[in-house]
Amino acid sequence: MEIFVRRVLKGMTAKAKNPQSFHQKITTLVVLDLESIANMLYGLLSRSPVVFDPKKDIPDLSGKVIAITGGAELVLRLASHAPAHIYILSRNAHSTQTTIQSIRTFTHKCPPITHIPLDLTSLPSVRACTTTLLAQTKRLDLLFLNAGIMLPAGGGGLTEDGYEVQFGTNHLGHFLLTKLLLPLLESTAKLPEADVRIITLSSVGMLFVFPYGFDFNTLKSVGSPWFPANLYRYARSKLANALFAREFQRRYGDVGITCISVHPGIISSGLWKDVFQFAQGWSPGLANFFVGLSKKVPVVGFQSVEEGARNPLWAASARIGGRVGEVKAGEFYTPVGVEGQGTWASRDMELAGRLWDWSEKEVEGYL
Repeated sequence: MEIFVRRVLKGMTAKAKNPQSFHQKITTLVVLDLESIANMLYGLLSRSPVVFDPKKDIPDLSGKVIAITGGAELVLRLASHAPAHIYILSRNAHSTQTTIQSIRTFTHKCPPITHIPLDLTSLPSVRACTTTLLAQTKRLDLLFLNAGIMLPAGGGGLTEDGYEVQFGTNHLGHFLLTKLLLPLLESTAKLPEADVRIITLSSVGMLFVFPYGFDFNTLKSVGSPWFPANLYRYARSKLANALFAREFQRRYGDVGITCISVHPGIISSGLWKDVFQFAQGWSPGLANFFVGLSKKVPVVGFQSVEEGARNPLWAASARIGGRVGEVKAGEFYTPVGVEGQGTWASRDMELAGRLWDWSEKEVEGYL
């Protein structure tokens, strides 16, 4: 099929007045169409056998301490189950404090919720965040690696430390955060009746690393603003999240910590708005159509933000085991609790080990 598509594109490109421009445009449309198909397959055709209601099925969290990067909806749902403390690790102090005030208003007997500054694009910020957190708590039961960036306008550039911004934010910042919190997670796992988990947010968008694979050579390069290239970089970062969960479990599974990666679903969120900006620079008619669409349709998705929180909440609270509806350590799940949906690359343990070693070397100066 791939060979056939390439031949068709080659023939159409050869007949175009501006072959290079035409090839870029038609390839972008093909990629967008494939993305739509993939989203429908994962978001519509996947049927979960798991019944999960966060209000009823999240157990009592008394005594447990939770840390979340971003994820206001997660905080809201968890707060009603009486945890000892919730820490929100995020960059924007003002919006986070507004969120905390709203949650306190709507949550009966709201637990303590504390904001700690965290900029995932800055490794020094990650280290400062963990230093603050470690000074404030002696246990950590649940760690949600939830924050991220998706398809930034113009390609996004590099992080403060020189890494491609989607990879640096979605993977490397979280990698360092986890490594620095690992001693606390391990000590918590030794406590009576402990159930320590790490839930990292991945995506079925990882499939768009095909056909290029995981390119280590461009992890420190400014990427092209061309939409398919931007989509590839996003996919690579989400693949890294799934590989992280598997490799973490391989290395640390015997110390009582469970790590899982999840796809939240196709969520109606502002992250999708930049997707429509790929048409900038095209012919005036097409550019005006897509840019206008981005203004009239600010969000795209089949599920609400509330529904999007169900899969990570399920992963954090369901029974650990090998049966349907139970959480398997290291696995990747689509909503809710559906396993086996990841790409072949997400199960490549050689690649997972290589990524871990590469990441560990990059952050060793902050450990």
